[in-house]
Amino acid sequence: MTAEPMTILAVDDDQGDAELLRRNLEQIPGIDLDFMHVPTVVEAEAALSRVGVDLAFVDYQLGTGTGLDLLRSIRASGDLRPVICLTGQGDEHVATDVLRAGADDYLIKSEVTPEKLRRSIETSTAQSKQRRLEEQNKYLLEELKVKNEALEKSSRHLAEMYETAHRFVDDVSHEFRTPLTVIKEFTSIVHDGLAGELKAEQHEYLGIVLNRVDDLSALIDDMLDISKLEAGLFGVRRKVCRVADIIEHIHTTLERKAASRKTTLDIDLPDDLPAVFCDPEKVGRVIINLTVNAYKFSEDRGDVRLSVRHDPAAAQVVFAVTDHGAGIHPDSVGNLFERFTQIGKVERTAVKGFGLGLNIAKELVHLNLGDISVESKVGQGSTFSFTVPTAEPPRLIARYLQRVRAFREDAAFVSLVTARVAPTLQSETHDDIEQFIQQHIRRGDLVFRTHPNVWLLVLTSNRRDIDASLRRIHEAWAEENLNRPVAPLPAVEFDTRGTWALTDGTKEFIEQFQMECGPKELSLA
Repeated sequence: MTAEPMTILAVDDDQGDAELLRRNLEQIPGIDLDFMHVPTVVEAEAALSRVGVDLAFVDYQLGTGTGLDLLRSIRASGDLRPVICLTGQGDEHVATDVLRAGADDYLIKSEVTPEKLRRSIETSTAQSKQRRLEEQNKYLLEELKVKNEALEKSSRHLAEMYETAHRFVDDVSHEFRTPLTVIKEFTSIVHDGLAGELKAEQHEYLGIVLNRVDDLSALIDDMLDISKLEAGLFGVRRKVCRVADIIEHIHTTLERKAASRKTTLDIDLPDDLPAVFCDPEKVGRVIINLTVNAYKFSEDRGDVRLSVRHDPAAAQVVFAVTDHGAGIHPDSVGNLFERFTQIGKVERTAVKGFGLGLNIAKELVHLNLGDISVESKVGQGSTFSFTVPTAEPPRLIARYLQRVRAFREDAAFVSLVTARVAPTLQSETHDDIEQFIQQHIRRGDLVFRTHPNVWLLVLTSNRRDIDASLRRIHEAWAEENLNRPVAPLPAVEFDTRGTWALTDGTKEFIEQFQMECGPKELSLA
């Protein structure tokens, strides 16, 4: 029992019973008692409203009425204090009535002892505290409900604004693209002398126009890419490919842009580079982005160098673009890959960007399971480097799982699914099937072609979600064949090989992956 003073109110029309209750209470060890007695309901209600009563004893029989009226009045007013009912006889119906009316406990007067009173007070006080806690929780829940409704309303409004902004970007970008295409085509006709002979100065000016059109087109592409990345609609098609093929595909673009900036490009590409696993188009875009940035900041300062090397220890290939520009201040390096961040200041009349290029480059590198970084010295230049994993299944899948844990907080499971078609189909059909599968899985999932007619899908989903995803793929397959102008895609047999928890099933998953994948290195498609 607590040693703090306790004010107890006894509501009883029998003075003798009230006095007996007081004496029993005084015999409870450790209680500091402040006892009050009133004989009627009216006086009890007045005392409860005026005096700081900690606990009330209410007699069931109060003159011509019962204590039920007082109990109901107490609870109806929101009073949560402990109340114990005293009865003259042990009637189960009476006990049920008083408990339903709001009493915390009831005692038979003839059986009252100090020990029973102590236990009843402790029980009733505990129940009162529980009521207060429940009432507080109820209040907090109501308050939380109101705030949640306000937050949901605000979220809906933000979502609508976000969607409107995306639509605006898409619409404006597409509206710009058409006139820019026309401007570029007709300018190229004149620039190339197809509409008549030009003077050297006219030819130079038209070349400047074409370069600025390319700059504007790049800005539009950046806006569309950011919109797609935000909406999760930026598709990625990773596959085994040669670094030389990636460079060859973009070489003409790199040389043309170098000429427009009056600089040169030096490419260091070893012959013995291993195959890599990536989306070659996305990697090519990163190279172009970094190289064009290097051109911008290297005018009249020397050539730009693109070097590629194999890092066998990390199972990756490293691409590096080096310029001899003004360099980047150390304070600016930390935010360099954030959106709307400009790299220094250059005095030029060219169209400036929105500061999206490096952020997009970072996102594209991450989609290809790589990293991007920069080293720079003020007055000496900068080197932007990014990595792409080599096509080594065991190390590649370990890298992938590491990325999933780092960037996908919602990922708890990983599954393996095989997709198989008849081996007699033409290779072009196999390519169409792979492209379809890539389009209908999440961009964070992987697709490996383990044989000419077999693919292994690595999906961060549990078994139930896998079944739902495969149903959607089958539905999309049927719709694709309805609208396909050429021969329909053949049937694909999907087989779920297993699902593992990322917390404790990684070892078993990797073993199954290696068994399904087969060779030590993935082969080119």
